[in-house]
Parts: sequence; C-alpha cells; structure tokens
Amino acid sequence: MIVSQKIESYSLQIVSNYAGGGGYQIGFVYLYGENQKYLGYLGIIKDGQSLPQNRQDNHGVLNIYFHETELQSILNTLRNENFVSLEFNPSSKWASISTSKEAAGKGELAA
Repeated sequence: MIVSQKIESYSLQIVSNYAGGGGYQIGFVYLYGENQKYLGYLGIIKDGQSLPQNRQDNHGVLNIYFHETELQSILNTLRNENFVSLEFNPSSKWASISTSKEAAGKGELAA
C-alpha cells in the first residue's frame, strides 16, 4: 500500500563535508505536514553517485533520496504548487513528490 502525505512546509539545509549518504550527500530538504508534523527528509546526493535506498522508519518518518540535478525542480514544486504530497511504496521502495490535478493552460495571460 502506498503511503501518501500532504506537504505543508519545508526547510532546506545544504552541507559541506557531510559523511552521510555514503559521503556524497550535499543537502537535506526537511518536510512537514499538518500541524508541523515532521514527515521526513529528501536527501540530496551528488550526481553520478548511487542513491541510498529509500526507507520509512518505525515511526513513519521517510528518508527519500534524489540526485542534486533534481534539487531545483523539487524546490520549484514546493514553492509554486498549492497541493504537494510525498508518496512512498514500502514494498518496492520507490518514492515521489506529486501535485494535485491542475487545469491545463493556467499560465499567465499576455499583457
């Protein structure tokens, strides 16, 4: 069964010389749900390095990994979308950041 949690807020930490993530982790995007409940983090791993396996601990906290090339897209999604959720499949270990349905062509009108 897929775990899905709505992301209400986030914080960002970029690190130098961090030994986590096999020594290739360059940052964290910490995710929070309703009432500032801690959902987990997105670990940002240097491009070209293997991603650690995504996991969920006994308290439901998620540790999800992406390469650094995805960081800008992740931050843009968190900043600009109204409804963003974190999804995780405990059996296959895949995870995603998803948005709700949106109307096509909702971009800015030309002045």
